[in-house]
Amino acid sequence: MILDLRQFESFPAEIVLTGDSGSLNLDFQGLNELKSVKIELRMQESGEEYFCQGTVHASVNVECSRCLTGFDKQFENSVDFIACSESLHADEGDVFDSEDYAFFVGGDIQADITDIVRQSIILSLSLKPLCSEDCKGLCAQCGVNLNEQTCSCETEKIDPRWESLKKLSEQTTENKEHS
Repeated sequence: MILDLRQFESFPAEIVLTGDSGSLNLDFQGLNELKSVKIELRMQESGEEYFCQGTVHASVNVECSRCLTGFDKQFENSVDFIACSESLHADEGDVFDSEDYAFFVGGDIQADITDIVRQSIILSLSLKPLCSEDCKGLCAQCGVNLNEQTCSCETEKIDPRWESLKKLSEQTTENKEHS
């Protein structure tokens, strides 16, 4: 996504940019598809720097972490960055943190904000996305999606390390009944 500041005669200014999944090249585990992305930006000029604040709106298809089915999700995430020439901060060396900057391409005042938008989308994704709060997930034994059908697998399986404790509890219960 290219932010072209040449089109503005005065600042502050606002712009809406749209992108597609091909231009963002999102390869992230659990993300099946980026359906649409839009960024609304407000910009202010200060010398040779342009302070940009806005909101990224995205529609994605992600994989549920419990049942592994894909579902659509929309979200918004705020972004802010500074667009400027890279030479403006060249003398700062290692002290300069370029993470919050979008640098102009060539001599024009155009900045590629693709990485900023990509990072915003990735940071907005949940670590464990759920298709619904009451998702039942997959059966641990047969793998059937429990949201769609039930299975006849034995659900109460006790970890063998707890068997001794279970026997002790049963003995205690029996002793109380006999007393």
